[in-house]
Amino acid sequence: MTKPDTRSRLLDAAERQVRQKGADGFSYSDLSAEVGIRKASIHYHFPAKSDLLHAIMARYAKQVAMTLERYAIAMPLPRQALIAFVRFYRQALQEGHGLCLCVAFTVGRDALSPETRQEICQFRATVQSWLELRFEQLRAEGSDTGWSAEPKAEAAATLALVEGAQLVARSSANLVPFDAATASFLERLKAGG
Repeated sequence: MTKPDTRSRLLDAAERQVRQKGADGFSYSDLSAEVGIRKASIHYHFPAKSDLLHAIMARYAKQVAMTLERYAIAMPLPRQALIAFVRFYRQALQEGHGLCLCVAFTVGRDALSPETRQEICQFRATVQSWLELRFEQLRAEGSDTGWSAEPKAEAAATLALVEGAQLVARSSANLVPFDAATASFLERLKAGG
């Protein structure tokens, strides 16, 4: 296995920092200490912190899109893919000590560059489209799981559910609030098959 290059190590370290402390909660000094390079070397790869934050979000958006596509392929039943989606957001909590990168960025949105805010909007649109397709599939298969709203509305509600549940769980550094918030949704999915 090859050792990650300096740029990748910086992105990994910065992502960990953002997930735990938020975009404003770390500095290049923190990264320098964690990665073991000088601050000047960080500036070589990312001249401004806004460049670094944008690169992290762009990379994360691609990774999540690939993960969701794998779910859609590996789990032919939409309810299975939706259950995996909720688990994905639960795992991002890192046992209550972190957040999904998009949620972590959103908390400190005003400090982000317009490019990073746009990347977040595109990310959410991608996730919402993926969710909407799963709800369209549920409707097409005639699942009697109580999905009364249009697929677009169900998708918006589901994304808001998992992101909001993350914030509540993170505030107490405990997964119990996330599990409590998503339990009814998961039961509806399981009842359908």
